[in-house]
Amino acid sequence: MSLIRKLAHKVLGDKKAKKVWSRIEIVGDIAIIRKPPDVNIEDIKAIGEEILKELPYVKSVWCATSEVRGVYRLRNYVHLAGEYRSETVYVEHGCKFKLDITKVYVSPALNYEHKRIAEMVKPGETIVNMFAGVGIFSIIIARKVSLVKVFSIDINPYAYKYMVENVRINKVEDYVIPILGDAAEIILEKLVHVADRVLMPLPELAISYLKYAILSLKNRGFLHTYLFIRADNRGEGLEKAEKTYSQELKKYVENYKLISSRVVRSVGPRKYQVVLDYYIEK
Repeated sequence: MSLIRKLAHKVLGDKKAKKVWSRIEIVGDIAIIRKPPDVNIEDIKAIGEEILKELPYVKSVWCATSEVRGVYRLRNYVHLAGEYRSETVYVEHGCKFKLDITKVYVSPALNYEHKRIAEMVKPGETIVNMFAGVGIFSIIIARKVSLVKVFSIDINPYAYKYMVENVRINKVEDYVIPILGDAAEIILEKLVHVADRVLMPLPELAISYLKYAILSLKNRGFLHTYLFIRADNRGEGLEKAEKTYSQELKKYVENYKLISSRVVRSVGPRKYQVVLDYYIEK
């Protein structure tokens, strides 16, 4: 049984505890839990107090009361326990990221993906990160791979502000270029045919922004795209994602090869986040 379920059983009893989401997200020294639709927020606050007792490194506990939504991909939050503070420093793969959970999107579940992509990058590459957030993909790449140039774009002004600060904190000013704006507009203005590799870590725009990703690539290069897919199981999810995206790629390029694919995580009942890695020749 997960820690949060144990705590929920302790303070709420068996019936209500079964409705509580089984995972706690830890971002820096902040713990995040999710509110089931039919559990009172006061009951959730009692769980928050127990989390502080069980996890001494957690200083503040928040409850996500909505799904991720909007252009900036944010949730609504309610403070549950501990310090009334939503800003923290999140550490991943030796890099530090300052952020505010209520103003920017961050997912510790992508920890492996950040490392995996960085390990695929070759020294000297130019990369376009179309949806960079606070700069996690971009900065980890710049810290792990020599002489890269990463154009790191995000439309959220808060994410951009933190990205600029995180670039400075991690001492990658010579390698990561933070850019505020819509990725499509930025690419059309100044990033056509510049990239050896393009990252599209925003599933909601994986298809509608594909033409801009292709436009930013040189004559040949790599594309890493993340998308949501509905399926009965993980295997079917991968198959459907590959078929769906291949149909989209055919609209823009003739020569492409799927290098690898994997299910990143389950994001709901019969809904998966999938990553597809392509090599493309125009």
